[in-house]
Amino acid sequence: MRHGMYVYAWDLWQEGTATVAARLRDAGLNAVSLATAYHAGKFLRPHAPAGKVWFPEHGTVYFRPDLTRYGLLQPQAASMVDHYDALPMLARDAADFHVTGWTVGLHNSRLGALHPDLCSQTPFGDPLVNALCPSQPEVRHYLTALCLDTAAQPGIGGITIETPGFQTYRHGHHHEFELIALSPAVETLLGTCFCAACTRRAKAAGVDATALANQARRDLQAFFADGSAPVLDPQNSPDWAALQTCRAATVTSLVAEVRAVLSRDVNLAVIPSVQTPNSLCWREGSDLAALAQIADRLEVPAYQTGPAAIAQDIAEVRAAAGDAAAIGFILRPTWPHVTGAKDLADCVGSARAAGAAQLSFYNYGHMRLQSLDWIAAAL
Repeated sequence: MRHGMYVYAWDLWQEGTATVAARLRDAGLNAVSLATAYHAGKFLRPHAPAGKVWFPEHGTVYFRPDLTRYGLLQPQAASMVDHYDALPMLARDAADFHVTGWTVGLHNSRLGALHPDLCSQTPFGDPLVNALCPSQPEVRHYLTALCLDTAAQPGIGGITIETPGFQTYRHGHHHEFELIALSPAVETLLGTCFCAACTRRAKAAGVDATALANQARRDLQAFFADGSAPVLDPQNSPDWAALQTCRAATVTSLVAEVRAVLSRDVNLAVIPSVQTPNSLCWREGSDLAALAQIADRLEVPAYQTGPAAIAQDIAEVRAAAGDAAAIGFILRPTWPHVTGAKDLADCVGSARAAGAAQLSFYNYGHMRLQSLDWIAAAL
């Protein structure tokens, strides 16, 4: 079984590729998932040699892209690539590690701001610039090209796609803020895309998305006026359930398009949700069982707090994905999820009991180095 670590290029650059690889090796790890396409952020780095806070550039890639592969949506290399190119360095200094290109797909605020017409749209027509819409043909071309381009880089043995589909309304966007409490139904409605491409796909599936958008606007207007609870149930009412099925088919078919163009030598994994717990993945258009049949592996963040909640989340994912699904689980070996090696060992045991195809840990740059000792003990 592969035991991996999620890593950022800037941590390898500043701490030294060989140094980081040695630390991971000593912890019993034999794989890395490198952020090769990533979003903006503000990250605290406990063991960074200098500069304890890092601000990644908006929606950039951490290699030199071949722009001829792409269409309207063009990737941009992070400026640090001019000084440090992580993949060749990993190939040189960590040749014994399996390297996966951790690819943030449709969460790209840089491209969304440049092309708001290709973003998800609320029932009111507001573009959510952090969320490219998977129904849009140009967006689908971009993701397949990005995965092909990443797979062509030196040393890449696999691709893991994060955010392959729709995003929820709340996504930790820059200064995301509201002064009214949003119920789960309201959040879901605000995050449901009604762009022209989604409306066409829904119509082809026999779903009247225009009527549903009108209904959503009425419910949301009443909620914004006086807090009235939405009348509709976006998960369970028949018309809305049909829309969710259509959204899931949109995401599954996009992953299938990526799998079809990649060489079979390149393993394709999908992070089906950034929600916690994973039972909320339907909001993003993720059908665990369907995705497991298309991708080579689901790569599932188990980010609940405490071993019991993490074990429950893992068990629910296994039940939803099916006995035959290949599932890798990602654990956070640090606060607030676990308190030490014993907690982490319990979580590793739960993942193994669920038939984990791979175990990974998130994230080298964010955690204290003592977490590597917890990993070594847990493994």
